[in-house]
Amino acid sequence: MRHLLQLVVLWFAFASSVTALETDLSSHKIEIRYSFKGAELILFGAVGHFDGDIEGDFDVVVVVRGPNTAAVVRQKARINGIWINDEQVTFPEAPGYYAVAASRPVNDIAASEILAEQGIGFDNLTLDVVADEGLKGSIPSFREALYRIREKAGLYRQEKDMVAMRGEELFRTDVRLPANVPVGSFLVDAFIFQEGQVLAKNRVELVVDKEGFERAAYTFAHAYPFLYGLTAVLIALGVGWIVGVVGKK
Repeated sequence: MRHLLQLVVLWFAFASSVTALETDLSSHKIEIRYSFKGAELILFGAVGHFDGDIEGDFDVVVVVRGPNTAAVVRQKARINGIWINDEQVTFPEAPGYYAVAASRPVNDIAASEILAEQGIGFDNLTLDVVADEGLKGSIPSFREALYRIREKAGLYRQEKDMVAMRGEELFRTDVRLPANVPVGSFLVDAFIFQEGQVLAKNRVELVVDKEGFERAAYTFAHAYPFLYGLTAVLIALGVGWIVGVVGKK
């Protein structure tokens, strides 16, 4: 019921505006504390037009993109019977979180060229690459490996969630964030497609941040990395010494 009321409120707010699409999140900030096990938000949307409702069927695509983080993908090789890390490719600015949800399969909504123009789908992300010259031809396989690794970690969700329609002009979808989600600013883009073309687009922002002791430790580690490392070593030595003394008793 609460979610339905939020949809109705959003619709009334939309009715007095002149934009073709309005969206909002159930929360615009996620606080990460020691007990954080992930979060699930809801994106609400209302669709209309300057002169009234949009006529005919339309599709909705929602893309959630988290802060960029560096990613190193290594290829293992078997040398003398032992598997070791061999060649590697670095993606300096890969999305730390990336999710695509749609009212139906995105390849049925628009042509690949249109999806590429909007950056919808992992294959259409523009990723910088740092690699040896001899690996240039293998970049697609390293991209696929990056996707598999982050998908397994719950950080990439391509078409795992559906956009559900609520009536003719309202829609909603879930935004699922895992416990290992990176901190920073997230962009949540909603697209309205009709006959394979983008009819409207709207963006809302989401912030994921550490709070309490986690925030203090995070700030200390980034502001004073040497002292943070030294402190961690001293704590580990102290714990080891205490365990040793207790063990002797």
